[in-house]
Amino acid sequence: MKRLILALFFMSNHTISIGQINKFDSLANEMFFNIFIYKPDTSVFDFVQKYFPGFTKPFKQGHWTIYPPGPPPELEYTVHSIKFKKHPYFDAKFREGKLDILASEEKGGRPGVTDFQLWFMFDNKPDAQNAFDMLSKMFDTLSKSKKIFQKNDKTVAEYCDKTIFNEATSVEFILTNDELQDDKYKIFFRLGSFTYSN
Repeated sequence: MKRLILALFFMSNHTISIGQINKFDSLANEMFFNIFIYKPDTSVFDFVQKYFPGFTKPFKQGHWTIYPPGPPPELEYTVHSIKFKKHPYFDAKFREGKLDILASEEKGGRPGVTDFQLWFMFDNKPDAQNAFDMLSKMFDTLSKSKKIFQKNDKTVAEYCDKTIFNEATSVEFILTNDELQDDKYKIFFRLGSFTYSN
């Protein structure tokens, strides 16, 4: 429950009008193809329009919805993915990238976002390390706090635009071996370092 509340809080911070967005949030949104500012890049537009059409136009505030009495609606948990060879805002040398949007949805209903993740796959460690360094440089100049550390053979970077680190308004990326392919590497990128903690 804590994760869902934090995810909703984070998304509310990142699905705001262009006039209110700072440079850190702008870069974080670009990494996710500008989906959360309702301007999905052409490379993912059809995918977003098919599964999450609410992100193709600015959100209009509505009213509270009250579910009818009885048991809450039964939800299915799904992952909607799109693979890509190039990223419009991240010009690193990767073999393949993947955007995963995790959702919960009522049977027959439209999915609601619960989490979002980016993956970059590499053929070798130098390409992966160069991409990790490139991401670090991109966020270094816009962050007020950062942590880069080793954890179980993984290199983890956490950046935040607040002086006091705030998990809900941060980005985190992790460089690690690809456990399914020898001598291959990957970078996992997410908004908010709370996603898999605890």
